[in-house]
Amino acid sequence: MKNAFTLAVFGFTLTILCSAQTQGAKPLSFSLEKVQRVEILYFPERVLVRVALSPERLEQLYRYKLEIRDVRESAEWQRLRAQLRETFVTRSGHGYDHRTAVLLFDQNGRRLASVCFDQFGRGGTIDGDSGTIAGGLYDWAKSLLKGVAE
Repeated sequence: MKNAFTLAVFGFTLTILCSAQTQGAKPLSFSLEKVQRVEILYFPERVLVRVALSPERLEQLYRYKLEIRDVRESAEWQRLRAQLRETFVTRSGHGYDHRTAVLLFDQNGRRLASVCFDQFGRGGTIDGDSGTIAGGLYDWAKSLLKGVAE
């Protein structure tokens, strides 16, 4: 009886911990079909700054900007769409030195989401939530900047 109780408590605790981890992961919260325009902002890692760049400062101080107006009509749409489906943040509350941003807009110019990455593409901020970012969105954005912003 004692072993059964211990096993039940262990199972309950494990369920709570797994549930808490899942709740910490936040996916992008909009319909992908609403995306009309994408902006990629970049501030080179080699340029030193006194204070880590917040998402807001990155939007003010970026050195490079790539815009795709009708992204759903572009050759990049299928790749982008796949990456957006896999993108989520596991909240940590850490601050990051943001160097690359992917901003998504609808047909009326309203921002749907902002995804800002640190220099390694593993940490950053999605719509104000900071943490570890999963998915290949960073690699997709950097591949488009290759040869232009190095």
